[in-house]
Amino acid sequence: ASRTVSSLIVAMVLDTFDDVRNGAVISTLRFSAFLGKNGHTVILVGSGQPGPDRVLLQPFYPPFFKKVMQRMHFIFAWPDRRLLRQAFQAADLVHIQFGFYLGMRAIGIARALNKPVVVTFHVQAEQLLYNVGLRKPWIVRLVYRLWLLLFYNRADLVVCPSKFAEEELRRYGLKRPAVVISNGIMPEYRVVSTDFDPCPGYFHLLSVGRNAAEKRQDMLIRALARCRHRERIRLTIAGTGPLRGALEALARQLLPEGCVRFEYLPQHELIRWYNSADLYVHASAVEVECMAATEAMACGLPLLIA
Repeated sequence: ASRTVSSLIVAMVLDTFDDVRNGAVISTLRFSAFLGKNGHTVILVGSGQPGPDRVLLQPFYPPFFKKVMQRMHFIFAWPDRRLLRQAFQAADLVHIQFGFYLGMRAIGIARALNKPVVVTFHVQAEQLLYNVGLRKPWIVRLVYRLWLLLFYNRADLVVCPSKFAEEELRRYGLKRPAVVISNGIMPEYRVVSTDFDPCPGYFHLLSVGRNAAEKRQDMLIRALARCRHRERIRLTIAGTGPLRGALEALARQLLPEGCVRFEYLPQHELIRWYNSADLYVHASAVEVECMAATEAMACGLPLLIA
């Protein structure tokens, strides 16, 4: 295809781009589609299904973490040096989304080819460590030190979804230029009129996110159980993940049947839930930028956030 002077070929590197249920990948795919609509060519490099402008890498799970990662609907991609070189040679820019093994190898190959490299800070060390039960401050510092040495401080530019995210990286030793660019909100997330009411007659609390340790959805269930108005409240937890069964068991133990409902909602379905709830609640201990909270806000839903 013919290219204009201002059009770019961008190699977008992310571990997985199919069957995704985390905000970072969803945001990346939205951003890639936006670039394509504006005359740029985006080559997705990672694991997933075959398709146009995709370079497929072999997926893999690290030892001992397969079950947890399957429940999180995330998988790593193996950095095939030959395929990465082929993808990067034709690119004007390499944009790497995660500082995992693929990202660390990809940035080295891109640097060797003298390609400009942009990386994004999507995942905090605390998010990884929470899910494997490691919360010691010295382990957190060690992970950041390795990330900065092998990934972030080798980039030409670091994209941070929030000012907080940039401050965290700077605090741990980021030396490279950084820019704050939000994940953004799609235009369909807005205030709309709806007759949909999943909890008629009750004050409806809504929380959206993976059923994972750092999201602290167990805290919401315990808080509802201790609330003197619990008979008039219903809580919906929309999401899935490794703690789904444990959260369901906790709700059964502490509350009458029907007080807490668990849903997994497609993105387009979330809009009417945001527009029908009374309050959005989010107790997460670790967030770079909470996309669900910004979407709820765009739909006019009041927020209560830890």
